[in-house]
This record gives sequence, structure tokens and C-alpha cells, in this order.
Amino acid sequence: MSLTLTAAEAAKILKVSKYTLYELVKRGEIPAHHIGRQLRIDPAVLDQYLRGTLGVNDPAPKPISVPPLISPALRFIGSHDPVVELLFEFLRHAPLPIESSISFKGSMDGLIALYRGEADISGIHLWDEVSKEYNTSFVKHVIPGESVCIVNLVQREQGFIVAPGNPLNLQTWDDITIEGLNFINRQKGSGTRLRLDAYLKAAKISPGRILGYEHEESTHSGVACHVANGQADVGVGVKAAAQRLGLDFIPLFQERYDLVCMGKTAKTPAWNQLLSVLKSPGFIQAVHQQKGYDTSLTGQILFNT
Repeated sequence: MSLTLTAAEAAKILKVSKYTLYELVKRGEIPAHHIGRQLRIDPAVLDQYLRGTLGVNDPAPKPISVPPLISPALRFIGSHDPVVELLFEFLRHAPLPIESSISFKGSMDGLIALYRGEADISGIHLWDEVSKEYNTSFVKHVIPGESVCIVNLVQREQGFIVAPGNPLNLQTWDDITIEGLNFINRQKGSGTRLRLDAYLKAAKISPGRILGYEHEESTHSGVACHVANGQADVGVGVKAAAQRLGLDFIPLFQERYDLVCMGKTAKTPAWNQLLSVLKSPGFIQAVHQQKGYDTSLTGQILFNT
């Protein structure tokens, strides 16, 4: 008796997605049977299908019932970036479609959620003044002794989001202390907020000198909306958020935004699909349609234990 093929093996031979194969089986075009809950296909039957001889002298095969497929799902909790939304939109339409739940709560909250098992993936951009590098030391500190994987999403510009024409002529960090200037801040635990607070501490500037320091937004898009609506004169965010609303952008620094997952997630088909999307020409091209991003590291695994 010849060995039977799994759905994945048969799909690979036909050079179609597994979901297309299931449709062919459901329509009765390719006979199949079940072993337990697994769909199995006879190699001889597949060979006949490829040669176009299947069913020539046989009665038409009866369609069999195929159990509905449940798309893999990934839970994301982490820092906001428009490219994160873009990535999960690509994943929804990937060969292995992946559903997602996305919550933008900041880099530190994302790492904590990952450690607690409340998220499958986190997105972070945390600068370590001691090691002079992004993210790795924070991952080791928040998730000690665990198997983790860090892959780069993008490198990006952060800076002042201001009204068109930069009417207050803001250029450097020091300018946010200008008397009467209304600032919109990011929430505690976000990488942007930590970067701002590190600067204020190093420059010995009291947050009390910044009008609006206590007013917080959880996304770059929210910061841009405050500036566009005239509710704030300036906030710190990514260039893409300013671009979307026709605002001006004053660059301050470039940073690395990485995705982090636990080791068990890194072994799943969903994570492998994510890595494939990150490296795909279509995704890279879509990122480049937005300003302020560098994809030279996109999809590279930077840390894996």
C-alpha cells in the first residue's frame, strides 16, 4: 500500500496554497479521505490529476466534507507604528492568512504582556544609554532566561511633528521649553516617552517647564491629529504620521524598531509566514511608499536564543 500525502505535501506538488487544495477537494475534483482529522490524498490520484487523466474512465468522484480551516492568529501588544498596521494587513492576505488582534500600549507594556503570555508578538524601540544599542538589553531584563527571538521591522526617523511651515521654527530638543509652546506627549512606557525623559534628565530640564507634558497620546497618529487640529504646537513622532496629515517634520534621531516573540512562537507556521512577508518585495515596496523608513535590516533576525 502506497503512502498517502498530507494536504501540505499535495499542495506543494501542485504548486498551489493549501486553501486552494481544500477547495479542489471540496468540489470533488481531487478525491481524498480522512485519517483521524487529517486530510490524505493518494499519490497515484494526484499524478492522474496532474496528467489530466483523473476520472476519464471512472464515475465522477463524490465531494467529501472538509472541516473548516481556522486561520492562525497572532496577538500583538507593543509600540505604535504605521508599518505594524501595514504588516498585519499583508498577513491577512498572505498564502497562509493570519488574523490578528493589535493593541498599541507602548514598548515596555508590550514586553511585559509578552512575558505574561498575553501577547504573541511585541513591537519595541527602547534605547539603552549604557550599552548604546536598541532593545536587546531590555528584552533580557524583562524576559530573563527565556527563549526569545528579535527580528527587525524597520529603522525609522523620529522628530518633531509641527504645523505646515514650522511656524515656531522648532529645531532641537531645547525648543520644547519655549514659553507658551503647547506640547503633546506620549504615554508612560512608550519608547518615545523614555527617549524624551532621558534627554530631559541629561539636560537637567524639569518636565514642569514644558506646557502639555502631562497630556498623553498612545500613538504617533494621535500626536499628529493633535497638531493638525491646533490642540498642540508640537509632539514627537514618526515622519509617516506627519506625512499622512500634511504636517511638517523636523528630524531629531533615527531608531530601530524590532518585533519580539517567545521561542515557542518562533517555531510556528504563523511566525514563519510573518518572516516571509517581511522579506517580500511587495511589503518592502509598500514601506518605501511612506517617508522616514529604512528597510536595510527589515526581516533580519538580530537575536535568537
